[in-house]
Amino acid sequence: MKRKITIIISVILVIVVSVLGMLLCNKTFLKTTYIGVQNQEIFIPKYSFFEREAGMTCACFKSLKSEKDLKEEIDNYMKDFEYFDDETTYGYQKGNLFIQSYEVVNDGLFRRIYITY
Repeated sequence: MKRKITIIISVILVIVVSVLGMLLCNKTFLKTTYIGVQNQEIFIPKYSFFEREAGMTCACFKSLKSEKDLKEEIDNYMKDFEYFDDETTYGYQKGNLFIQSYEVVNDGLFRRIYITY
């Protein structure tokens, strides 16, 4: 019986250490900025991890933070941006950084953050 318990605990520890190792090695997990295509620094909430890029100007991240917390952080970041709308496009601009949208989607265990910039 002691041997089975030891094996189960060992397997659980290996899984936990592996997951933590993958998260810590992820290029965005401990950072609060993502470098976009034109070397633009784009805000991402800390402890969110990079999932993928879609095309040239869209990135996706996953986070374990609550949807409310993520939206508060993003809204706080976006308060310095100026909204504009013309005949070809719309979005938020601050300096040379243009962000069309930040979207937080509840995806069960994770929240997905879509950034179009």
